[in-house]
Parts: sequence; C-alpha cells; structure tokens
Amino acid sequence: MAREVYDPKKPELEFYNTKPPHTPKMPKIPRSSNVFSKRWFMLLYGGFLTIVVVLFFANRAGLFDNIEFFRKFRAPITTKINNIDSNNNEVVVATIEVNNFNYTNSNTIEELKASVSLYNNKELIFTGNDKFYNVMFPVGQRIGFRMPFDKNYWKKADRMLIVLNIDDNFIHSNFVRIRR
Repeated sequence: MAREVYDPKKPELEFYNTKPPHTPKMPKIPRSSNVFSKRWFMLLYGGFLTIVVVLFFANRAGLFDNIEFFRKFRAPITTKINNIDSNNNEVVVATIEVNNFNYTNSNTIEELKASVSLYNNKELIFTGNDKFYNVMFPVGQRIGFRMPFDKNYWKKADRMLIVLNIDDNFIHSNFVRIRR
C-alpha cells in the first residue's frame, strides 16, 4: 500500500496544517493553598508535636519532679523502691521510699499503715503489712521503711503493689516493677 509523504506543493496531503479558529480563553483563577497544607506550617507543627511528646514522656519518667510547676500535676505522695538488700540467703529486704510532694494535712502522721503485695502476672504471691506511729512527714520530706520478703517469693514476683493508708483518711497505691 502506498504511503503518503508530505509534499509542500500538495498541501491537501498535510493533515495538520489547518489551525482551528481563535477562541479566547478565560483567564486562570488564581489558586491559593490552605495555610495548613503549606510546607513551613507542616514543619512547625511536626516540630511542636515532637517537643510535646518528648516533654510528656520526660514528665512521666519524673525528670521534672524538682520543678515546682510540674510537681503540682503529680500525685501528692510518691512511693518507690530505693534499695534492695539481698545479702542474706533467706530474706530480701526492700527499702521503700515515700516522698511527700503536696500532702499537707499535718506535719505528723499518727498512724501509717503500709500494705505490700507481690504479684506474678496478676497472680497474688505474697502480701504483708506494717504500721508506723507518729511519723514526721512535712511537705518535701522523704521517709523510708524496710520490708523483708522471703527470697523465693521475691524471685517469682514481677510487680509489687504498695498501698499506704495515712491516718485512715488518705490512701495511696502504686505498682512497682521489680524484675529487671
């Protein structure tokens, strides 16, 4: 089959030489993007969220406990394990520290009941309690008391529940992980 070749002397063979008639086009509408989709806003917002998350986890870890502003958002009393003495073959002695941030009923506690329970995967292994009388406990004070545990129970446990009952009007509880 013969092929048509462009020949300038025969313009009827040129398929694309005709221009369409001129039609005026409407002007383009100026587009404005939303401020929330701009690159600089996304960078600032992402940086802000990153800083907020880092500060949140730092506050939960207790890095801001010495700053008065952040202290008021936390519990008035905190409990933690300060020291674990396992030199004895039969007994593990844990020193439990209680820190008074904001408990201001009085400077002395007439009766402090401490109940301590050892758990292994939400299963109660051991529970014990102790009472202390006439304890000086002003704001900012830390007190510690020693609780002995059987070494076999201590090895099986992964968490400790500390419940403090102060003068029968304030109860504070805290779970502490003891297996590390």
